[in-house]
Amino acid sequence: MTQALNAICSRPGNAGLGAGLRKKKINMKMYAATIKKDILEPRSRIAYYQRQKLILILIVTLVSVLPLIGISLLSLHYYKGSWIEKTSAELASLANSRKETIELFLAGQDNLLAGLMDLYPSEFLGQQANLERVFNATNKSGVITDLGVINQGGSHVAYVGQFTEQLLGRNYAQTDWFAEVMRQGRYTSDIFSGFRGVPHFIVAVANPERTQILRATVNSDLFNSLLASAELSPGGDAFIVNRAGEPQTPSRAGDVETPFQLSELPTSGTSVIQTDDFIYSATSLNAGQWVLVLKEDIDSSLAQFYSARNRVALLIALAIAAIIGTATILISSMVNRIQEADQQRTSLNNRVLESERMALIGRLAASVSHEINNPLQIIEGQAGWMDELLSDEKEESVENLGEYRQAIAKIRTHVNRAKLITHRLLGFSHAGEMVMAKTDINQVIGETVSFLEGEANKNGITIVREFQADLPEILTDSSQLQQVLLNLVNNAIDAIGKDGRIIISTAPVASGGVVISISDTGPGLSDEVRQRIFAPFFTTKNGKGTGLGLSISFNIIQRLGGDIKADNNEQGGSVFQVFLPDASGSKRTRPQEKR
Repeated sequence: MTQALNAICSRPGNAGLGAGLRKKKINMKMYAATIKKDILEPRSRIAYYQRQKLILILIVTLVSVLPLIGISLLSLHYYKGSWIEKTSAELASLANSRKETIELFLAGQDNLLAGLMDLYPSEFLGQQANLERVFNATNKSGVITDLGVINQGGSHVAYVGQFTEQLLGRNYAQTDWFAEVMRQGRYTSDIFSGFRGVPHFIVAVANPERTQILRATVNSDLFNSLLASAELSPGGDAFIVNRAGEPQTPSRAGDVETPFQLSELPTSGTSVIQTDDFIYSATSLNAGQWVLVLKEDIDSSLAQFYSARNRVALLIALAIAAIIGTATILISSMVNRIQEADQQRTSLNNRVLESERMALIGRLAASVSHEINNPLQIIEGQAGWMDELLSDEKEESVENLGEYRQAIAKIRTHVNRAKLITHRLLGFSHAGEMVMAKTDINQVIGETVSFLEGEANKNGITIVREFQADLPEILTDSSQLQQVLLNLVNNAIDAIGKDGRIIISTAPVASGGVVISISDTGPGLSDEVRQRIFAPFFTTKNGKGTGLGLSISFNIIQRLGGDIKADNNEQGGSVFQVFLPDASGSKRTRPQEKR
């Protein structure tokens, strides 16, 4: 194309045209030089819309899920704190309840001994037989395990219990508990081994005159059961220690260590201390000498909370899955519709651009054809005049007459060839007027194929007709359609070369109209060829063709209201499909391919 334009512009009479075209060419080069190559490369629209889908799904999911997760986490944090506060309050209440029970128990033993001291005179209790009768009468519940009477000098004068040998006759004047009883009148000891060698604690009461002390050993199992009955979780614990940290009751876990200093605890009220793993409730007993400690394992106490948390997490996971699924379906549907609309818009824009390009090239082709036709007519006329002059000459008087005639014949042949090219260019530029009429497609195809069957048979190519009867009448220009069919069949013959088959079939279209299929057994079309096959001046015939045949055919079919498509057969070779509307003017819509 560029060479042809340069040749035309180089002529003396076309200097102005050449200058204009050269100016446009320079401008086109300057314009193209300002555009980067990567900008001109087409982007993958499919990948673009896939990215848009993922971005939109991600945004919708995050916008929906993040608040849900945030609210859930805040709620769980709030409820966990509330649950721990509730557990702490319950633990403090339980500690107060156990404290009251234990203090009532100890007070009951003090009152029992004080009542016995008031009821019986000192001489009576100091006799062994009388003490045994009192012990058996008052201890049917087994709260105390032994009972003893100590005089003001500290001597154990009477004893009932299983440690008679170890205790009877002992003197306690130098012991701390004896001094405390004589000072206060009442005393409850820590757990100690004493003379019996067995851990125990005692309750002792002195008479107002401090002449006699009645001492009882409390049943440790019964006392320990007061703590064992505390309603704690499986990981909880309850024990009593003195201010020095020495255990007064056994621990379930065997550990009476506390994260706080027992000596610093107040002697009144209940303290609640929380660590990472446990909640402690501590309260004073026995006039501040003992500390009741209830210990609750946080994980065990939060078992129900964790169970509820797991159910909430499962519900949130299901909600997130539902959100993602719904967002994926809705956004995919929406983006697919946008993508389809974009493809239709792009196809329409491509058709508009193609129409504008075809119109521009058509005008250029018409201008070039008119410019070429004038000198061709002169050349043909001069060649004819030379032939007539040679006819008037005597053959013997003109040397090389045969060569002259042969040269003139070649001139005429090439002039006719040039005229054929300009005629095609004029056809490409819409020079001809279309005459639309109802047409029998099968008949038009049959007449057209008959012109090329001889050449096809000569090359060993068989043309197979597969026409479907009762086709709808088509409103078209039969002569223009014949030009298209001749071009397509001729291209199929050139593609096959030797020994092959061309199948021409017709069929109605569901939406109205007819489709004509021309398939061959040639090498088929590459992707590059399919993208450019209808472009003007594009040819694969290695200089044997002008590259205008398919462009003109495409233009004709578009003007006839139809469409044309090029593709490859699954079994090999290429297939061209021509879509034509029926007499009502309806047009079949087909998927758009890249060109």
